Amino acid sequence: MHPKLKILFVDDEPHILEALSQLFDSMYDVHTANSGAEAIEYVKRTPDIAIVVSDQRMPQMKGIEVLKAIKEISPDTVRILLTGYADADAILDSVNVGEVFRYVKKPWNTEQIREVMLLAALTYTTRKQAKSSAPKPTAPSPTLQATNTITTAMEQLLKQKSVEENFFNKLSNTHKASSTDEVFERAFLGKSGKPKILVVDDEQGVLVALSQLLSDEYEVITCQSADEAVKLLEQDSFVTLLLTDQRMPKKTGTELLIDSRKIAPLVPKVLITAYTDVEDVIRLINEGQIFRYIQKPWNPEKLRETIAEAVMLYKHQITAHLSSRTETEHVADKKETPATANTPASPDDALAKLKALSELAKKTS
Repeated sequence: MHPKLKILFVDDEPHILEALSQLFDSMYDVHTANSGAEAIEYVKRTPDIAIVVSDQRMPQMKGIEVLKAIKEISPDTVRILLTGYADADAILDSVNVGEVFRYVKKPWNTEQIREVMLLAALTYTTRKQAKSSAPKPTAPSPTLQATNTITTAMEQLLKQKSVEENFFNKLSNTHKASSTDEVFERAFLGKSGKPKILVVDDEQGVLVALSQLLSDEYEVITCQSADEAVKLLEQDSFVTLLLTDQRMPKKTGTELLIDSRKIAPLVPKVLITAYTDVEDVIRLINEGQIFRYIQKPWNPEKLRETIAEAVMLYKHQITAHLSSRTETEHVADKKETPATANTPASPDDALAKLKALSELAKKTS
């Protein structure tokens, strides 16, 4: 029997910790911490912690500082920020510093936070399984009461995974090469030999300024609307960065970044704007997985550093995934043996079982 996933709740209010523990202790191995320092020490001692949910406003150390420290200790741990305040600085930092998985408001909706936790659990287990074939703690087994919520979370994850697989299939089929580095170079570098980046802003002056700033290191593709950007991505989704303004006619940068996930699902997404649109940033965290949020007027060197980091991480992500696919194909060619009873269920098998349980729950209710 697989052990439960370990999760950690961090809050300076004991009644919040008690409420969260009662809500999740049947499905997870729940641990709590009353402060950021206590949480960090716990993660140091427990490297296999799957999920950390931290309140933002706590004495001495803010939640985003806790999540940043935990990211350094345990990069695979899924990080969630919980707060009752529309704290603009905290929300922006949750993108630029802590890189949180989701942002949950207090008071939380029970079904919504359950779904977020399940999606986080599935993300963690998928992430760990991709790195190793060794047995890992599994996402929580469903009860009939929780089946619909779990099915929704699983469907959401599988839908995104399907988009990612289609993207990599297209990449492998259209840019065949002897090495993963060569595939990346053929697909993601332009005629100039520089990484392609897509910059979107309705102001021509901004596009000119960004092109001049970045063209020595990148092949800068520009357009003045979200619709035009989507058409460009449909023609060529192999760009290394999507940088967009927020406030544009017809469709905002937030809507563009979310829509782009269906075409270029893993490309780093940077929102650049003169305004602090808190609700839109929360939406991006929860739907678009934004890489960074930069305010105008931008600092040229900081912007360069952000883009360089994004492109480097994206290249590593792409080449690592391609290498993993190649190794899997080689193993499959060498070992064409029937599946045994101990073979882990695929996500599709898991989803099928969850749907069956859902139907059973409906019949018995």
